[in-house]
Amino acid sequence: MAVPKYDDLFNPLLRAMHSLGGSASISEQEDNVASILNLSEKEIAEIHKGNRTKLSYRLAWARNYLKRFGVLYNSQRGVWALTSKGQKKVKKPKKLIRLIIRLK
Repeated sequence: MAVPKYDDLFNPLLRAMHSLGGSASISEQEDNVASILNLSEKEIAEIHKGNRTKLSYRLAWARNYLKRFGVLYNSQRGVWALTSKGQKKVKKPKKLIRLIIRLK
């Protein structure tokens, strides 16, 4: 399996955040999402640009969208947490998230 597009990472990232207790560093998120998606070491290490991996790059975009959607916030540098809206264990449809973000 290749690293999914950013919008296909919304729900795996939220699932990872829930399993990590609602707050996690970026590296913890990356490790947990990679585990959830059963990504191989080769897929995890695939480079996007420079020394940044595709997983890291796409998760950054997923976090950005989920932040603007109101389910994640940057609690401190390099650490993200679920908002009260994000703590509800409801699967978030990617089309709805993209639509709401575009309307803002």
